[in-house]
Amino acid sequence: MINILSSRTIFHENRYYDILKKYINKKSKICVIAFSFFDNAFLQENYEKEYSRPEGKWYLHIVEPLSRFEVQEDNISWIIYHVDSKESAIEKIENADIIFLPGGAPDRFMDRLNEYELVPVLQKQENKIFMGPSAGTMIQFDWFHISKDRDYHKFSIHDGLGFVKDFGVEVHFNRRKQQKKSMRKVSHMHPRPIHALYDDGLMVIENGNIIYNDHGPKYYEKGKRIKK
Repeated sequence: MINILSSRTIFHENRYYDILKKYINKKSKICVIAFSFFDNAFLQENYEKEYSRPEGKWYLHIVEPLSRFEVQEDNISWIIYHVDSKESAIEKIENADIIFLPGGAPDRFMDRLNEYELVPVLQKQENKIFMGPSAGTMIQFDWFHISKDRDYHKFSIHDGLGFVKDFGVEVHFNRRKQQKKSMRKVSHMHPRPIHALYDDGLMVIENGNIIYNDHGPKYYEKGKRIKK
């Protein structure tokens, strides 16, 4: 399995193109699981429109970076909440080479995957590539923490998909006090290292091993701050 981790949709940027063209190309069949939206009235009302071809905001946010790799739009399928059935979702997942997990609300993402009973389906896709920013990175771990911020009013821990187990990440790291507090708390709870994944950071994992890491330094381990 390949896991591509980031805080933002930066896959198309020049510095990462040569790294990622090994995994993404014009023949790639990509399935986007669009389950990560937050629970608010505006987002729910506009949800389908935002993921609609050809001008939906989130549609373009995903498709345009992938076009750098000459991915054909017809090779991108979309799983839309309360539009797709469980059966159609499974079919799209199984027919894809790459599973794209968008950013948004990681806890609600997992809730909706569980509602559709897709977690065990995804866990069987051992030979595929999983990629996605922010929430799409967080849920790739066996468990993940959410730091207090403008979207979440308290620290929390949640189960993920279980693909990456040997370390954790703090996405969108910008040295905020609440982020450091969360990382310290998690590090005291579990000995595995925590990486600070900056907004311009990218990590690539092959079969559990970190083979590429840019702006994703190890920040805490066994309750101690890693000082460079």
